[in-house]
Amino acid sequence: MTALTTRQRDLLQILLQANVPLGASELAAEMALTPRQITYDLKGIRRWLTQHDVTLKTTPGVGVELDCPADRQHALVAELHTADNFQLVLTSGQRQQLIALILLVAAEPMILYQLQQLLQMSRTTLLKDLDFIEGWLSQLQVLLERRPNYGFWIACPEQQRRQTITALLWGETPFGSAPTYMNHKKGLVFPLGADAHLLEAVQQAQKIIQCWDVRRAFSQVAYAEAQLGGRFTDDAVLHLALVLAIQTQRVQDGHVTAVSSTQLDWLQTLPAWQIAAQVAKRLGWHTPGGWPPAEIASVAMHILATPRNERWPGDLDLDETFSVLIDRLVQHIVSAYNLPSLSQDKTLRDGLVIHIVPACFRQRFKLWIPTLSSASALSAKYAFEYDLAHQLAVIVNEHAHVNLPEDEINNIALLVRAAYIRERPNRLQRVIVVCPSGMATAQLLVARLKARFPRLGVVEVLSLRELDRKRIDTAELIITTAPLPNTVSQKIKVIQVHPLLLPEDIETITQWLA
Repeated sequence: MTALTTRQRDLLQILLQANVPLGASELAAEMALTPRQITYDLKGIRRWLTQHDVTLKTTPGVGVELDCPADRQHALVAELHTADNFQLVLTSGQRQQLIALILLVAAEPMILYQLQQLLQMSRTTLLKDLDFIEGWLSQLQVLLERRPNYGFWIACPEQQRRQTITALLWGETPFGSAPTYMNHKKGLVFPLGADAHLLEAVQQAQKIIQCWDVRRAFSQVAYAEAQLGGRFTDDAVLHLALVLAIQTQRVQDGHVTAVSSTQLDWLQTLPAWQIAAQVAKRLGWHTPGGWPPAEIASVAMHILATPRNERWPGDLDLDETFSVLIDRLVQHIVSAYNLPSLSQDKTLRDGLVIHIVPACFRQRFKLWIPTLSSASALSAKYAFEYDLAHQLAVIVNEHAHVNLPEDEINNIALLVRAAYIRERPNRLQRVIVVCPSGMATAQLLVARLKARFPRLGVVEVLSLRELDRKRIDTAELIITTAPLPNTVSQKIKVIQVHPLLLPEDIETITQWLA
């Protein structure tokens, strides 16, 4: 009898749960595959269903669906949950992730035959995978050593090894989707683990991952937040918990990181040191003698370098140069916008502290964190803000010798744009409304404008004949129901609207105000 692969099993489960036909593109999106892969897998599913007297119906332009009564579908669902004769077929990316993970935690070199047996793959394919892994590791300054008759092993400092493991689990690799995912309830989840009994390499990976108690680490992250009087970002909490979980297991196994004496001495003078010492004590309670100072320093460095949601008390006291740097950045923003009042914008100043201080520590300590996720990005018309953010990044580099990554520069662009928007209501003092249709139409338009945009300030209604240069020069915005000469729009922002102020007009004005 034809056996299904685990991928075909998962695809068939989607079809069994669906009440409508599903197209190849829909199934591909659900399974994170290509439509071509879906089409190939459907052939195997069709053969398997035929043996179970079920038809897989295909309707061109509509999709595929199961042609069988409900009770037969329930029986198929039950069989899929109880069967254990599936074939585990890994993608090349999944194979490479497993190989990399196993090598990163291996206590000694592994020979080619060992890896072949673990993954049930050919020598040629394994060597190609190792070459691809080696290319990724080299980008992280990590070496994949290989020696004939001795084996393969990964050579790098302990901190670099831990960060490489973290990046692999997080999915910031060229191997495709992450092998694991994290959330605040379940901790670290390894989806392939459900089929661990089908392949020895997956069994070994599952044992490795189960050693990292992320959920226990969550409580220590919460403790650090409470002691520091602030909150990390949600993604940062996940990352820091993963870092602490990996660190706990590595120290327990006798793998200790190294920290320079200069950094160690400085870290011990900070309030974060005592918090890190308590976290290390709680995580390392089973380690004889507790964690060494270098491991406590590692916890302290990650606490200082982790992205936050808000400014923490004492952030600027961590380094005397930070206050000077933030002042310089604010003054540059004030000069760029020619808005002296921005120097008093506490929200802007705090936002710069929140982003700049941890970023400086990340580069100072050479710590890896996942690419910062931004809820939104400014459109191309805000090139001024992006250019300004890059200028600020240059200043940070000159002052602190730190190269801000593009994701951090994007967030700074959002910060400065937000500061400008906050300032705009105080600057928008006079608006001209040009409405040739008559007084009644003009009054209705003005009433709707004031109700929808209370921050427009003084609104003056003029006719086309009254619109002279003197009045144009004293206004900041013209809203008109009739086209105006190009000479006017060259001097001032002009927005043409319908006399009844349609929804698209409201959207245009809103975008300009924002």
